[in-house]
Amino acid sequence: MSRTSAFEWDDLRIALAIMESGTLSGAATTLHVSHPTLSRRLQLMERRLGTRLFERTSGGLRPTEAGEEVRALALRFRDEIAGLERRVCGRDDGHDGPVRVTAPDAVSEYLLPGVLAAVCRTQVGLQLELHVSNDVVSLARREADIALRVTRAPQETLRGREVGTVAMAVYAPRQLTEAEEASAPSIRLPWVGFDAGLACSAPGIWLASNVAPDEVRFRANTLLGAAQAARAGIGCAVLPCFVGGSIPELVRVGPPLDELAQPLWLLMHEDVARVPRIRRASAALSEEIARSSQLMSGLD
Repeated sequence: MSRTSAFEWDDLRIALAIMESGTLSGAATTLHVSHPTLSRRLQLMERRLGTRLFERTSGGLRPTEAGEEVRALALRFRDEIAGLERRVCGRDDGHDGPVRVTAPDAVSEYLLPGVLAAVCRTQVGLQLELHVSNDVVSLARREADIALRVTRAPQETLRGREVGTVAMAVYAPRQLTEAEEASAPSIRLPWVGFDAGLACSAPGIWLASNVAPDEVRFRANTLLGAAQAARAGIGCAVLPCFVGGSIPELVRVGPPLDELAQPLWLLMHEDVARVPRIRRASAALSEEIARSSQLMSGLD
C-alpha cells in the first residue's frame, strides 16, 4: 500500500485537532482518546508520510510546512463532510430524535434548566443534548443543531429569531448591604471585575468606565465565575438579571442598565432549520424561554 493510499480521513482529523489545540493533551481531550494513544497515532502518521508534521517547541506543537498542507486538506474535508451531513439531515422528515442545543455557561446554568425540563415533559420523542460552551460553536460543522446566543449581531448565514432580551444590572452580596440603605451608591462597595475576553465586552467596558481599578478585588473570565464570586461575598458584580435575580445571596442595586441590554437569539443553520424535529424543538424552546421574559428583563 502506498503512502498516499494509507492516509485516511481519521489521520486528517487527528492532525487538525492537534493543530487547533497546539498540544497533544489538548487534542486528546477533544478527541476523547488517551495521550499515549494519540502520540502513537501521530508517530505512525508521520512515518507513513515520511515527514514531520509538527515541530516540538516550548510553547507546544507548531505545524511544519508539510503540516500546513495537511491542515488545508483537513479543513476542506471537514467542510465537505459537514456540508454533506447538513444536506442529508435536511431530508430527514422525522419529528422525533436527537437535537443538540448549545448555550453559554450562564444561560445553561440559570435560564435553561427549567426550560429544558418543560420541553422534555411536553415534547415526547425529542432527545435533547446540551453542549455548554462560551465559545462560538459551529452550526455549519454540525457541532450543534440549535444555538442560544446573547448578541446584537448574529451571523448573517444563520436562521433564527430573537426569543428575549437579556437585561443586566449591578448585584451586591446581601451581607455587604445589610448595614446600608438599598439605595446607597454601590461604588462604596468592593467589586468583582472581568478579565480575558470579558474585559472587552459591554459589561467589562461599563466597569472600566464606572469603577476605579483599585476597587476591583477579584476578576473572573466568565459571567458564571463572576456570579459565584459575588455570591461568596467578594463584591458587587454586573450580571444578567436572570442570573443575579436567581441567587438569594445577592440583592440588586438600582435598575437594569439600559445600555447593556442585549437580545437573546435562537439560531440554526439553514440546512437543518427545515428538519421537522429541529423545527419542533426550536418552537418549543422559544415558547418556554418566552415564559422567562420577566426574569430576563429584570422585572421578575
